[in-house]
Amino acid sequence: MKQKINRFLLILSVTVSAVIAGYMLWQRFCYLHMGFLYDELYSMATSNPQDSLSFVWNEMLLKDINPPLYNVLLYFWNSLVGLSVGKMRFFSALAGGLTVIISYFYAPAGWPRLKKFIFTALTAGCGVLAVFSIYIRSYAWAILSVCLFTLSALRILDCLAKHEYPAKNLWAVFFISGLAGAYLHFFSAGLFFITALILFLYACYYKTARKTVFWGTAAAFLLWLPWLAVTYSIMAAPTGMWWYATPWARATWEILQYLLGRPPVLAGLLIGTVLAAVSLVHTYRARLLKHADIILPAGQIFLLVGVVAVVSLKYNLWMERYFAVLMPSILLLLAGFIYHLYERHALFIVLLPALMTAWGYHYMQMDFRYIREFTGLKDAFAFAVNEMGAKTLLIDTAKTGYTDAAFQRMMAYYIPSGSGLQIKKLDKHTARQAAQSPKTPVLIPLCTQVHLIEASLTYGVEEDREPYVFGNDICLMTVHPVAEP
Repeated sequence: MKQKINRFLLILSVTVSAVIAGYMLWQRFCYLHMGFLYDELYSMATSNPQDSLSFVWNEMLLKDINPPLYNVLLYFWNSLVGLSVGKMRFFSALAGGLTVIISYFYAPAGWPRLKKFIFTALTAGCGVLAVFSIYIRSYAWAILSVCLFTLSALRILDCLAKHEYPAKNLWAVFFISGLAGAYLHFFSAGLFFITALILFLYACYYKTARKTVFWGTAAAFLLWLPWLAVTYSIMAAPTGMWWYATPWARATWEILQYLLGRPPVLAGLLIGTVLAAVSLVHTYRARLLKHADIILPAGQIFLLVGVVAVVSLKYNLWMERYFAVLMPSILLLLAGFIYHLYERHALFIVLLPALMTAWGYHYMQMDFRYIREFTGLKDAFAFAVNEMGAKTLLIDTAKTGYTDAAFQRMMAYYIPSGSGLQIKKLDKHTARQAAQSPKTPVLIPLCTQVHLIEASLTYGVEEDREPYVFGNDICLMTVHPVAEP
């Protein structure tokens, strides 16, 4: 009777999970034609085939600290299929779909089919991964690279455990996907070199392929070093600055909810994680280190968090979306926990559909599913032209972090057709002109009360009245000189 109940629960759990996974995989291709997010405008500006690649590289990418591979790939993609928001979103969705596919077909050959299914279902059903699969930034491709080199590392570790030398094509996949990840996002770069370190320690333990891991990683690092030098030169420049300043405790809470769900889900995951960890230690004891599918993702998570914590003492990187590239490691660890608990007691298989249902519900509540335009820039530009009669619009670029060449193209995207509107950078000289009659409107992207105060102190002007606000954070206003004390 107990076996029949367990089998029924297994079939039911797998069926429910498969349905949710299929729905969430489909969701990756359902929102391709939404308007640009503010940051996505930079991806558009750096991948427009109307500009030469050499101009994009020298005037934009070399002046930006973000790794350039995604922008270069998107440039060639747009050159091939044409520039449009839908086609660019599809480029990210393609990476999101591929991540789900390889999570099953590239998982270690020795895994049971149920374990492969659990990992794949979690990858497909994760709301954060679904969101980033339509985000026109590097995240979807960085996540794909992390999934690929992590699964490659597990396959290599399986060979090392058998004292077999891994195939050359397996090494090639690991190092190429790792180097690609290093040029896609700094967090995926960190994860790759952490993975290589763990792989080297295992190679030393098994006394197999130590030279291949060491010299392959050294070669990858040397190929990545030039961009590390570019980044250092930008951040060390007198004008270099870092804008993110959320306190770490609040940011940590935001990160956990962003990646894993709301407080009840977090509480359930914490209980399940502690239960699985205790059970694993009790079950395997000294043999636990040989379970690389648990040790590797756990090492990736803890070491990356440690590295980011140290770097954040100088530049605060404790930001929720940066940690999205860590999701393949988190999901791999969760898959290992759920499968282990299922092995210990088959009833625990219900944890899979329960978690996926919670994630699916959380995803269904996200605002982006109901908003076609993420930013208020389109409405702000239209209001400036149609209601304020503006012929010139001054834009405060101090807090944007983008090069002038990129920012001009980002803002030009929203100039109403046929309006002849000119856009100029707000500085002390143009601010004085803006305060004279007839007044020139001033636009502040990413506007907060702090930004208004800083603009007043920097340019010597302040708003005539409460600014018009479009979207969540786009301010449009006219100004007058700050009164002398």
